[in-house]
Amino acid sequence: MNKILTKKIQTQLSDYFLSNTTMTKPESRCLKEMALGILKSKTVFVNQIAASLREPLKLKDVCKRLSAQYLKGDYAEKATNAHLGSVKGSISKDSFIFMDGTDISKKHAKYMEGLEFVKNGDTGEIGPGYNVLNINAINSHKETAPLYSKAYSYEVGALSSNNEIKKSVAQVKQHIGDTGCWVFDRGADNGILKDFFFSECPQAIVRLKKNTKVFYKQTAHRVSELVKKTGFSITQTVTKVKKDRATLVDYELGAIPISHAIKGIEHCLWLVISRNKRHGGLCCLLVKSELSTAIEVAKWAFKGYGLRWKIEEYHRHIKQEYRLEDIQLKTFDGLQSMLAILTVAMFIIYKKIQSLHFNLLLDAGYNYLNKHTVRELTNFIYYKISKVVSILLMPTRIRWKIVETPPDDYGGQLYLMLN
Repeated sequence: MNKILTKKIQTQLSDYFLSNTTMTKPESRCLKEMALGILKSKTVFVNQIAASLREPLKLKDVCKRLSAQYLKGDYAEKATNAHLGSVKGSISKDSFIFMDGTDISKKHAKYMEGLEFVKNGDTGEIGPGYNVLNINAINSHKETAPLYSKAYSYEVGALSSNNEIKKSVAQVKQHIGDTGCWVFDRGADNGILKDFFFSECPQAIVRLKKNTKVFYKQTAHRVSELVKKTGFSITQTVTKVKKDRATLVDYELGAIPISHAIKGIEHCLWLVISRNKRHGGLCCLLVKSELSTAIEVAKWAFKGYGLRWKIEEYHRHIKQEYRLEDIQLKTFDGLQSMLAILTVAMFIIYKKIQSLHFNLLLDAGYNYLNKHTVRELTNFIYYKISKVVSILLMPTRIRWKIVETPPDDYGGQLYLMLN
C-alpha cells in the first residue's frame, strides 16, 4: 500500500510541475527539486533540502546548483507567477480569498539582509525579523489552496504596508481575475485600503473597528451606534472544537445597507454585525456582495469571515512543522524565493494531494491518529499529513516515472466499521 500511495503522490507532483510552462528548464527544475526537498525534509534549511534529494553528487555541488537559480533577483517573482498561473483553475466563484500578515522572528540574526524590527505575533515582543503577507483561497468545502507569500522590509525598498498589500492583491488578481471574495481583518480598516478593496474587488469583506464611521441614511454613524438598528433577525449555530471537544455556539446576525464614497462615487455596501448570544461579543463587517437581500448577505459574510481562522492555522503549521522561523538565508532575494517555493510545497500538501488525505492517515501504516475518532479526521490534519508524506517520499529520488496506479477497491471512500 505504501508504494501505491507514494506513486500517487509522485503522480500529483509531476502533474503540477508539468503544468509549469513559464519558467526555463533550469528554473523549473530548481522549483521541483526544492519543493520536493521541503516535503521530504520538512525544513527550509537549504543543506537539508539538498541532502534529502539523495543525488550522487557532493552536497556542496547540489547546493551550488540550486543557489544558482533561487538566489537570482527575479526568481521569486517567476516562481510566484508560475504557481498562480498553474493553480488559478482551483479558484471558484464560491471561494473566499484571505490575505493575512504574519512575521518571521529572527531574534538572534545579525547578517540577514533587510532585517528590521517587527512584532512577534506569538509573544508580542518587538525584535529583528520580517513582515510577511500570505494569501490563501478556501473553497465552499473548506479546502485550503495556498496562493502567495511575500516578505517586505522598509530596509529593502518597501514604502508602506498599505502599498505592499495593494501590490500583492494586484499580482494575484492578474491571474485569478475577479473570481472569489476577498476577506481582510481589522488591519485593512483604513481609508486607503478600504477604498482600494471596494473599488477593485467585485466582492469583499473587511472587518471594522467599532469606532469606524460609516454612512447610514446619508448620516455618519460609528459602527457601535448602529448595533440597535441591525435587528439581529438571523440565528446561526457554529461548532467550535477545542482540545478535541466540540461545543455549539449561537450567534445572532443582522445586516443593513450603507453607502461608501470612493473618489466621489457612491458604492452601495452592507454592514453585517454578528453577536455572540452567550457573552454579547460583536464582530462588525463591511461587505460588498453580489447578493441582494440582507439575510443572504449576512449568512454569506458570516460564513466567509468565519473561515479566517484557517489561515492562522496555516501560519502555525509552516512555522512549527517546516521551521520557517529558523530560515538562514543571508540575501533578501533568497528569502523571497524560499517563501515562494514553500507556498508551492504547501499547495501540494493542502490541495494537490487532498484526495489522498484519508488514505495517507488510515492506510500508510503510521499511527499518527491518537484517538481513532471521526472528529480527529475532520480537524486540522496537516501536521499528520506532512509527517506521512515526508516518510513516504524520503526514499525517492527526483527522477521518477509517472505510473498509472490501479484504483483502490473502495474508490478512495472512507468506510467506518461500527459495532
